Amino acid sequence: MIIRFLFTGFATILVLLCSSSSGNAQENIDQLLSGTETSQSTSTEEAVSGNPIKLTITKEAPSGELQVAQGDLSLSQAVDAGVKNNFSLRQNEQSWIGSKFDARAALGKFGPSISFSTFFASSSIDQMLFYQTNEISPVPMQPIKKGTGLFPMFAATQPLFTGGRLMGGYRAARARERQSLAEYRASRIATALRIKQAYWNAAWGEAKLRVASDYVKFRQWSSSNMKARVTEGKAPPADYLREQAELSRAQIAMNDAYRDYNTALLNLKYEMAVNVSSLIGLKDKLGYVDTPGTLNEYLLQAGRNRPELAQAASKVAEMKAKRLVAVSKYAPQINLYGLTSNATGSAPGIENTVSGRWGGMVSVIGGVTLFDSGTRLNELRSARAAVRQAEIGQQETGLKVARDVSQAWIDLDLARRNVEVAKAQVVSAEEDYRLFHARYLVGKAIALEEFDAAVRMFQARLALLESIYKYRLGQAQILWASGGM
Repeated sequence: MIIRFLFTGFATILVLLCSSSSGNAQENIDQLLSGTETSQSTSTEEAVSGNPIKLTITKEAPSGELQVAQGDLSLSQAVDAGVKNNFSLRQNEQSWIGSKFDARAALGKFGPSISFSTFFASSSIDQMLFYQTNEISPVPMQPIKKGTGLFPMFAATQPLFTGGRLMGGYRAARARERQSLAEYRASRIATALRIKQAYWNAAWGEAKLRVASDYVKFRQWSSSNMKARVTEGKAPPADYLREQAELSRAQIAMNDAYRDYNTALLNLKYEMAVNVSSLIGLKDKLGYVDTPGTLNEYLLQAGRNRPELAQAASKVAEMKAKRLVAVSKYAPQINLYGLTSNATGSAPGIENTVSGRWGGMVSVIGGVTLFDSGTRLNELRSARAAVRQAEIGQQETGLKVARDVSQAWIDLDLARRNVEVAKAQVVSAEEDYRLFHARYLVGKAIALEEFDAAVRMFQARLALLESIYKYRLGQAQILWASGGM
């Protein structure tokens, strides 16, 4: 008798009303948690097909040239696509690639360098030709005589001893390369986290949409039923007006659910860096999946995998390399230098004219700074302070990583407990509705009691789905905190 009054769109109540045992109710909750669908409840296709929002953009619009994704995507497929396409991540990748070439450039300073230059001079006096340079060693010089001349010159230099200046520069460049790589890895992990959050937010929006659609169907059935009772004189008009008002509220809630669902899909497309007019769906539904592992295991994984720890260690190495450069300024700088040139034109000299003669020299040039008014000393002190700052930052990074993992574990553990509590609330709320509905049919309960029981039942169902959503977010968060994707 009870089953005859049930609306056809809400299969969960149908199962519970067929049996009052809590065991069957729990089986139904587990079915909901696993993401399975019954033939009579609102399906994903049915809920999404009524979506009033269809986004389309032209190729001339901003981002209109981006690729269009089609079909249902699993969580792993969404992450893979996002890691491949995300613009911020691609920028970080180019920064890392650039840092590798910077390190190679620093390594090249250990080898010789050869240059070619020309010099035209018209002079009325004997003078010296000199070259401006940023090196610490004295500049090479070449004599020229009175007259006019054109000088093609080849020069080469090879560092012999720099006191650690070149080595420090190379180590600093290598450390910056490792930092850039760590930043790129951190960006990959963060991008995967944002995509997972956007994906589960879309799944939560889809689940809310299905519940909202179920509730609208339920209120349509309930309102129609109440209208018939009012017509027959078995219920006052106020009960029907209350049903109509609740139906209107349910329809507004369903429109809000459509908005949330479309917004969540839009955010997912943004994180994946695909065209916003892409027609995508979700393969993975909002279901409970247990997470193994202990807090200590996640902390150990974070110690091995979090890129921020490697980045902080590389920062210390960079500052130590810069300190080596500062120390090198106290040491002599010795270079092997060679020069060859050919003077053309008419330049009076010992033999009256000099024209078209090649000549050259090879020399070892060395120098050391004797006094610089405290410049080197204060640069060295600054470098030492920078090393201490980087070491303190490394300790802070380790503490931050430990905090991230611990906080993620707290959130995940509490979310798991909330899921268990929400399960019990759904079982209780659905059983309350079953009893109040049965009592109302035999005149033992008023319509308002049955009305409130139905509201609590759907609120409990939403609360359960929300607790699962937060649990899935907690899973993504602790995976990020431990350095995983």
